[in-house]
Amino acid sequence: MATSVLIAGAGPTGLTLALALLENGVPVRIIDKMPEPRVGQKGNGLQPRTLEVFNFLGVLDDVLAGSGTFKPVRVYKMPGGVEVAKEIHPTTLKDPLPDKPWPNARSMGQDRLEAILARHLEAKGCPVERGVELQSFTQSDDNVSVQLKKADGSIEPLDVEILVGCDGAHSAVRKGLGLSFLGETMEEDWMIVGDVYVKGLSSDYWHVWGGPGGASGGNPGDGLFFNLRTADDPGLFAVVVGGPKASERSMDPSQKPLDTRDGLVEAFYKTTGRTDIEFGELKHASWWRPNIRMVDKFSEGRIFIAGDAAHTHSPAGGQGLNSSVQDGFNLAWKIALVHKKLAPPTLLTTYTFERLPVITTMLQKTTALFSKTLALFKQGAGAAADDAEKEWQRTRSEMEQFGVNYRGSDIVLDERNPLADAVPSAYGAGDGVLRAGDRAPSAPVWDASDAGVQKLFDVLGCTNHTIVVFTAKEGTAQTVVDAVKSLPEGVTDVVVVTLEGQVLEDVDARILQDVDGHAVGIYQVYHEPTIVIVRPDGVIGAIVLEAGGIGRYFAKVLA
Repeated sequence: MATSVLIAGAGPTGLTLALALLENGVPVRIIDKMPEPRVGQKGNGLQPRTLEVFNFLGVLDDVLAGSGTFKPVRVYKMPGGVEVAKEIHPTTLKDPLPDKPWPNARSMGQDRLEAILARHLEAKGCPVERGVELQSFTQSDDNVSVQLKKADGSIEPLDVEILVGCDGAHSAVRKGLGLSFLGETMEEDWMIVGDVYVKGLSSDYWHVWGGPGGASGGNPGDGLFFNLRTADDPGLFAVVVGGPKASERSMDPSQKPLDTRDGLVEAFYKTTGRTDIEFGELKHASWWRPNIRMVDKFSEGRIFIAGDAAHTHSPAGGQGLNSSVQDGFNLAWKIALVHKKLAPPTLLTTYTFERLPVITTMLQKTTALFSKTLALFKQGAGAAADDAEKEWQRTRSEMEQFGVNYRGSDIVLDERNPLADAVPSAYGAGDGVLRAGDRAPSAPVWDASDAGVQKLFDVLGCTNHTIVVFTAKEGTAQTVVDAVKSLPEGVTDVVVVTLEGQVLEDVDARILQDVDGHAVGIYQVYHEPTIVIVRPDGVIGAIVLEAGGIGRYFAKVLA
C-alpha cells in the first residue's frame, strides 16, 4: 500500500499521530534520524486529558501499568542537607468522577512512553524506521516529494500526500518551510538534565537541595540546586542541576564538567554535604536551557508541523509533551477525512486555527510559572518549594487540560448556547456551561446488549464522529438516524442516551441508558431532544436541538 502520510520524528507527537492515522486506515511511514530510541526521562508528567487521548488510541492500559503517581517532595535544610525542611505534596489523589474516569496525572519517563507507543505501532505493521533522515522536500498542489537518507548513505525518493514534521525544536521541516520561530532563549539559565542510578536515597520521595549558600560553610560560589526525582526503573533518578553558577561552571576548565558522572557527583557532594549517598551509572546527561518559542502557523500547503517543531517551552506545569500529543490527535482525523476525499483540503487549515490559541495561552502560563519558580530557586530551594506548592494548587485544574477548548473554531456549531463571547480562554471554559468546542466528558451509561459498556467513553472513538442523541422518544431518535443516512458511510455512529430502565425497541441505533441521571446532568440536557456530535478527537463538534442541525454541522466539515 502506498504511503499517504510521512511523519518525520518518532517522539510522542509523531507516534500519537501515526497511531491515530493507522486507526483511521491511512497508510503511514514514520522515520527518525536517530539509530536507536532516545534515552532519558525528559517530560515525565502525563496529564489527565492526555490519558483520555491514550484511551481513544487503545494504549491506556499499558500506560497506566507502566506509570506511577507523583511523589511527595522533600526539601532539605541547608547547610547539611540531611534534615527535611519541608515536605510538599504536589498532588492529592482524586477518586474517579462520572465525567472524569482518570482524574489524576501520572508520572512516566518519556523514553518508556515512546517504547509503549512504538510497540503498538509495530503491532499494526508500522515500525519506526530508525537511522532515516529527511534530507529535502518540495511540494506541489498534488503531493510532497521527499528525499530520505538511509543509515547506509543511500537516498530514497518518495512521493506522499502529506508530510508532518514532528522532529523537535531543531525541526528540519520547519526550517525547510521557512516558518518563523519567535520567542526567547534564556541564555543565563542553563541546567543539566539526566538520569543517574543512586543508592541511599528513598524512592518514595523526590528530593531537592541547594540554592545560595551551597554546602556547609556557606559557599556562595556553589550557587547550585539539585533535584533528584524517582524514575521508572528501581534505583534510577532523574536529575536536574541548575542555579546561577551552573552555566559559569560549564565553561570553567578547572572543574570537572557537570554533564559527566564525576563532575555531577563532585558538585553534589560539595553543594549538599551528603556524601552518604552513593552514585552509580550516569545513563545520560546533557545541558538544557529554557527555549520559549512558537511558530505563527502550523502548516504550509501539504506540510505540517507539530509538537516541539512548532512550540518549545519550559517544563513548568508539565504541559509540553501533553500539548504535543494533542497537536497530533487534533490533526489526525482531519488528515483522514481529506485522504478519503470526504472533506475538502481546507479542513486542514483548521489545525492552525484551533491549536494556535491553545499553544499561545499555554506558553504564557508556563513561562510565567517557570520565571517565578526559577527566581525563587535562586533565593533558595525552600523559597521555591513554598511557592510551588501554592502555585500548583492554584493552577492544577488548568494544568490537567480538561478545559482546553476550540470554542472559537469555524467548524464547531452551538445552537444551544450561540453566544458570541463564548471564548473566555482557550485553556479553560470558566463559565460552567458546556459548549461546542469543549472536551466531551464521559458519563456512566449502560448498554443492555453489551455488558462491557459502562461509560460513554466506551462508545466514543477516534475513527468517526459519534452522534449522541439525548431523547426518551423513539420517533425522535429514529428521525436522527434517518437524517444521518444522508452522510457518507463510515463517517458517523449514532448512540441514543435514554432514561434509566427505558427500552427503545424500534430504533436502528445503539441504545444507552443513563445511570442515575449523570449523563443528562453532565451534558446539561434541558431540551428534548439534545444532540451532541463528538469529533474523533474527543471534542464536541456541535450541540444542536433538532435533526436538521446535524447537516448544518457537517456542512462545515465534509466536502
